Amino acid sequence: MNDSIEPIFIIGDVHGCYKTLLALIELFPNKQNSKICFVGDLIDKGPNSKAVIDFIKDNNYDCVLGNYEKYFIEYSQYLEKKLSYFDIKSWFGKNDGKETINSYKKDGMLDEKTLLEHSKWLQTLPLYLEYKDIKIKNRYLVVTHSHVFDKWKYKDYSKESREYRNFENTVLNSRLKDFDNLEIFNVYGHTPIEDLILEDYEVNIDLGCVYAKIIKGNEGKLCALEFPSMKIFTQENLD
Repeated sequence: MNDSIEPIFIIGDVHGCYKTLLALIELFPNKQNSKICFVGDLIDKGPNSKAVIDFIKDNNYDCVLGNYEKYFIEYSQYLEKKLSYFDIKSWFGKNDGKETINSYKKDGMLDEKTLLEHSKWLQTLPLYLEYKDIKIKNRYLVVTHSHVFDKWKYKDYSKESREYRNFENTVLNSRLKDFDNLEIFNVYGHTPIEDLILEDYEVNIDLGCVYAKIIKGNEGKLCALEFPSMKIFTQENLD
């Protein structure tokens, strides 16, 4: 490890667990002054998605887009067009968007202005982030929401191409994939797991934090990986 390179702390799926997030960051040597990157899925399921976005946005931390952010962006477009609840019921039901909407309410009224501002910010998030100056065993760091699998080769294709759409779908939604892309070390989340398994070329850091509250008996935690030291930090759910 080059001591002149500032380490980066990559944080797994937060899902609205704001208190837990703050407690996790307090474990870092430089706390909120650390270089931090999030793997997406900042929102939904947990109680305070709005506060999570405010915190990351205000501190200008790095973050990639997750599939739950995609749902939020779609909802905000429905809101702007004044479409009906029927148009968004799948997000409210299956994807737990109701918790997110409730976090934007004050005295029972939805703060549409802030919600739409947050949606515009989320639309600026990239699908992946490359840190070519931070390496481990000659592999540089790539952060995505889900494992890039064998689609990394398509990242520079035209966004209108079938290959790029395949790449986008993979980094947002793939589960339990395994592929060595040789030059990169891929850190991601998306699929909750019980324990981290550090491979030579990738690691999933989603320890299912939010599920510790919504699924009885689950012991999920919020996880951060310090790269390139590979030190692991975890915090039990406080939300």
